[in-house]
Amino acid sequence: MILITGANGQLGHDFQKLFDNLKLEYIATDVRELDITDIEKIRTFVKDKNIDLIINCAAYNNVDKAEDEPELCRKLNTYAPRDLALIANEIGAEYITYSTDFVFDGEKKESYTEEDEPKPLSVYG
Repeated sequence: MILITGANGQLGHDFQKLFDNLKLEYIATDVRELDITDIEKIRTFVKDKNIDLIINCAAYNNVDKAEDEPELCRKLNTYAPRDLALIANEIGAEYITYSTDFVFDGEKKESYTEEDEPKPLSVYG
């Protein structure tokens, strides 16, 4: 079974359309169904659901407002993806999450890779 978090956002909607077309079973959640900032709620939610893939589409994405809500931004964009990865590891599921180029300072002349050191210039990054 596939678990999609942040299912009401653009990326989450796109995955649902894709999986519907492919006739794949999935569970689509948003904050009302699953608060991904609470690791125990995640553990409880995935229990006995045979999740073998978690796709995290949830994120705090208001770049400017992140400066006013730094803790909420960190919860959603740093700690929640980490906790989802931990849960995926616990249950033996694959895990996919998405990030932003804002984690880099833009100074590199070539394309960035996963191995590059993050150098954010803001809370959002």
